[in-house]
Amino acid sequence: MEKYLIHSNELHLIPKEEIHKAVAKMVDSLGMAAGSTDNFDLYKVVESYFTDLHLREKINRELHITDDDYELDVELGEKPHYRLQN
Repeated sequence: MEKYLIHSNELHLIPKEEIHKAVAKMVDSLGMAAGSTDNFDLYKVVESYFTDLHLREKINRELHITDDDYELDVELGEKPHYRLQN
């Protein structure tokens, strides 16, 4: 049975419970005491990035992640991925 992969334009389809499970695994893997504290909530950050397209675009702009990188990769025949720009 072939596994269906979710692409970046479908991130909002991932159930929030699954996003939270994945964040919990990351928190554990990194040896973090918690994924959320007073002014830090990794669960909310990842959930919002996946489910809120407008917020994702704002975050991408702040991190200088652009669609230009994606288009350039495709034109060069490389596997598409986003890169942080310096």
